[in-house]
Amino acid sequence: MSWVQATLLARGLCRAWGGICRAALPGTSISQVPRQLPRGLHCSAAPHSSEQSLVSSPPEPRQRPTKALVPYEDLFGQAPSGERDKASFLQAVQKFGEHSVRKRGHVDFIYLALRKMREYGVERDLAVYNQLLDIFPKEVFRPRNVIQRIFVHYPRQQECGIAVLEQMESHGVMPNKETEFLLIQIFGRKSYPMLKLLRLKLWFPRFMNINPFPVPRDLSQDPVELATFGLRHMEPDLSARVTIYQVPLPKDSTGAADPPQPHIVGSGRDPGGVEPLLPDAAGPGVFEEWLGRLRV
Repeated sequence: MSWVQATLLARGLCRAWGGICRAALPGTSISQVPRQLPRGLHCSAAPHSSEQSLVSSPPEPRQRPTKALVPYEDLFGQAPSGERDKASFLQAVQKFGEHSVRKRGHVDFIYLALRKMREYGVERDLAVYNQLLDIFPKEVFRPRNVIQRIFVHYPRQQECGIAVLEQMESHGVMPNKETEFLLIQIFGRKSYPMLKLLRLKLWFPRFMNINPFPVPRDLSQDPVELATFGLRHMEPDLSARVTIYQVPLPKDSTGAADPPQPHIVGSGRDPGGVEPLLPDAAGPGVFEEWLGRLRV
């Protein structure tokens, strides 16, 4: 510390102590005298209390008016006809692109669209999935160097792209060349969505026809048809016929108010070959002790 700084410090302390002594009243202790700080410290001379701070609080910043979020739910309910089909779904996607030119909020919109696809009946439409991938901004999320490739570049956007591909996988939708081109244009070749696409292209053709007894996607709700379908899958002979026998109505039946009558669905080969599986099924004794009865 130089002698100039020491002189100024001593002078300031003397002034502060002199102010305290002049403010003291006769008969009062030093502890009762309000403390006064030197003005050189840029503090107020008023007594310090818990209610009043020595340093004035900074002014509150002006709050900009918050812009209301786009109600994406309303985009899916603005169809003029009110029908939930593929045309109205694509119209909602087009309205989002017209509303937000910079594609702001595209991740939230894509997640919402994935949840709405089942309502519109487009969960197995490849063209609709390509339209959802086309919402992503192009050439923005591609990694530019090795560091960006090691660490997940734009992880939220990549997780959204993977979610689109996983829903395609769960519904058995095979991606095509357009899907691959869109993913390369959006995320690049060294990305996790592109890795997911390569796995789908590798395993989908191998497991597509692995089941020797394929089950149709849309099953009938009729129990008799479901039982017939089940017997056809259980019968090893492909030339076997399925015969449906219905038990006659009882004599004391009243008509339409009666519950549905039990059916017996039997499977067997043609009469020219081997005896059917359920012989004499139309008669009163239908070998119930052996086969039982399928009530539907």
